Amino acid sequence: MKLWAIRVPRKLAEDTRRLLLQSDIIHPEARIRRDNEHILIPVNSKHDLDELAGINGTDENITIIESEFEIKPKKPFLEDILGFTPTFDVVGDIAIIDADDPDAARIASALMEFRHSLKVVLGAASPVEGEFRTRQFVVIAGEDRTHTVHKEYGCRYNVDLAGAYFSGRLGAERQRVAETVKTGQCVVDLFAGVGPFSILIGRTVPGASVVAIDKNPAAVELLRENILLNKVDNVQGREDDARDAAESLEHQADHVIMNLPQSAREFLDTGIRVAGDEGIVHFYDITHEDDLYLTSLELIQNAASRQGRWVECVGKRIVRSYAPYQYNVCIEFRVIDNDKANRQKN
Repeated sequence: MKLWAIRVPRKLAEDTRRLLLQSDIIHPEARIRRDNEHILIPVNSKHDLDELAGINGTDENITIIESEFEIKPKKPFLEDILGFTPTFDVVGDIAIIDADDPDAARIASALMEFRHSLKVVLGAASPVEGEFRTRQFVVIAGEDRTHTVHKEYGCRYNVDLAGAYFSGRLGAERQRVAETVKTGQCVVDLFAGVGPFSILIGRTVPGASVVAIDKNPAAVELLRENILLNKVDNVQGREDDARDAAESLEHQADHVIMNLPQSAREFLDTGIRVAGDEGIVHFYDITHEDDLYLTSLELIQNAASRQGRWVECVGKRIVRSYAPYQYNVCIEFRVIDNDKANRQKN
C-alpha cells in the first residue's frame, strides 16, 4: 500500500511516534518500517511541514515522502474464532465461564488464544451460595489456581475466587459510590469481601474513615492483605457478623454500603441502625423487571419504622442484568431521625 509517511532519524523515532499518536494521524492499518538510518511512520493523509513544525523540536530532520507499506494482519475477534459470542467474566488474569456450557472447552481454548493476558480459565460449577457467598470452580484451561491479583481504578486486590466472592463487573459501580463520599466522612461497609468498595474509598477520599466488615474469615484475611497492599491506613478490616458489629457502630456512619444483593433485605434493620442522622445507605437488591423498586422501597420503609426512623429515597438505578428478567439494582436512601423529620414536616 502506498501512503504518505513522516521520515525521521531513528534516534527521534519513538518520541515522534508518541507525539503523532496524540494527534491521531498515524495510519492504523500500516506497519511502521525502517529506511536505512531513518524510520518511516505512515500517516492517514499528506501533511504540510508547517503543520508538523515543532513536533520533536528538530524540524529540519522531518521530511514528508510517499512510500510503500506492509498492511498489518487483522486480528480475529473472539466471535470469529467461535462462531458465537461467549459469556465470561474476567478477574485479574482469570476468566470465568459456565462449567456446564457444552462449549466450555472450546470457549476456554479460544479465550487463552485471544487474550494473552489470561493465564487461567475457570468454570463456575455452582451458583454463589452459602453463608460466605462462595462458588465452586473447576479449572478448564491454564494454570491450576483460583488466586489472582485484580487491578481496578488504581487499586490492587488479592482475590481467591474459591474462598471469597468478587466480581470485576462492579468496578464502575464502586467508583461511582466512592465519588459520593466526602472528605472526613465515616463509611461502614457491612459486607466488604476482599475490600474493593472500602479500599477505593480509603485511597481516593482524603480523611475518610472506613470500617470494612465481613463474616467470611477467608475474605477478611484477603481484605487485610489488600489494606497493606494498597497502603491505606484509614480502612479497618473486621471479621464479624454485620448484626453484631452494628451494636458498636450505631448511628455512626455517613455512608453504609450493603452490597449483598441476594440477601441484603434481611439486614435492612442493621443498615439503618448503623446510619447516622442524614446518613446515606447504598442498598443492593435482586429484583424482577416487573417490580424493580417498589417492593424494596416498602421493605426499606418498614425497616426504618421499626427503628423509629424515617427514610428518603435519593437515588435508584439498575446496576446490571443478573438473570433473565432479573436485575441487580441499587437504591440509595437517606436516614433521618423521626424527631427531625417531624420538625421538617412542620
